[in-house]
Amino acid sequence: MKTRKNYFTGVLMSILMLAILAGCSATRSKAFTFSIDNGDMIRVSLDTSDSYDITSDLPFVISCGDETLSQGIFIHSDVYEQYAGLVDSDESAVLLDSGTKDGNAYIFWSYNDSEYNYAILIGGSDTGILLANNVSEESARQCFDRLTVSAEE
Repeated sequence: MKTRKNYFTGVLMSILMLAILAGCSATRSKAFTFSIDNGDMIRVSLDTSDSYDITSDLPFVISCGDETLSQGIFIHSDVYEQYAGLVDSDESAVLLDSGTKDGNAYIFWSYNDSEYNYAILIGGSDTGILLANNVSEESARQCFDRLTVSAEE
């Protein structure tokens, strides 16, 4: 009888430890997959730690607490190129950064020092994202850094 009690206690402790480890190691994120009018399927995921959240409004909105920080819409790849050209030619636009992240090309610019925008060209697709933020440059960067975007097959 004592052996059976020790066995069940051991099993119970093992289950409890697995649950604790799973809770501690779980990443906090939220994702949506969008069907775009050009046939692309785009997955948008956000690291939701520190009270960040993403909703599928507009097609998506990033917030922290009760404050809306960034709003994202989908664009076609040719529109991404138009934004890149506009940033180069418009005196009110200042290029802040450009490069690639997770296989996606991006440009980041401010407009009149009051709008902070990312245009993201999603690798493996004909789709991009325009991510607009009118809070601050730092807020826009934090939202972008928490965002993971990919084309689904």
